[in-house]
Amino acid sequence: MRRKEFKVSEPEQCEAFLRELHDGVLTFIGSDGWPKAVPLNYVYCDQAIYFHGSKQGEKMAGLNNDPRAEFVVYQAHAFIPSYFTDPYLACPATVFFRSVRIRGIVAQVEDPAEKATALAALLRNMQPEGGHAPIDAADSRYESSLRGVAVMRLDPDEMTGKFKFGQNLSDKRRDQVVEKLCERNLNGDAATIKHVRDSALKCPIGDS
Repeated sequence: MRRKEFKVSEPEQCEAFLRELHDGVLTFIGSDGWPKAVPLNYVYCDQAIYFHGSKQGEKMAGLNNDPRAEFVVYQAHAFIPSYFTDPYLACPATVFFRSVRIRGIVAQVEDPAEKATALAALLRNMQPEGGHAPIDAADSRYESSLRGVAVMRLDPDEMTGKFKFGQNLSDKRRDQVVEKLCERNLNGDAATIKHVRDSALKCPIGDS
């Protein structure tokens, strides 16, 4: 059963999440008719997903045959042990996470200026410190590189988000989880606590 309280209702939250990360999984139908799942680097730019790669290979062959695709970005924030809220049952064990799924049509970018813009945005994600000449279609030093690389754009027809941070818990159990996360204090637990508290304000369950 899909839990409604975890569904993200504001598209801006999904977009902000997509801008934070730069790794996702593209799924499509391969040229052999089997589903394919390919991990790749991406950038969310101008309300589209851009990624790059070789002009040859199974990804390009599959998308040339059928450009329909789904793209998934997922981040696990914290494992929540069962004993945080129940001293006996294993059932409460869970993972707090964020995920966004995008469904749409993938198109190959042919315009050199759009290619350069997408690749520059992608490199800013991966190499924010710079250290290179700006990627510019008018720069002759980039001409052959831009011509040789495939840049693909996924235009979203549908975008859905699921952020799970204990929205289904009572106030008492949510407070227990926050207390245990504070005590555990692993890398990422402080950020998880903030997400838990923010989610509680947006989707309060109340005591039960």
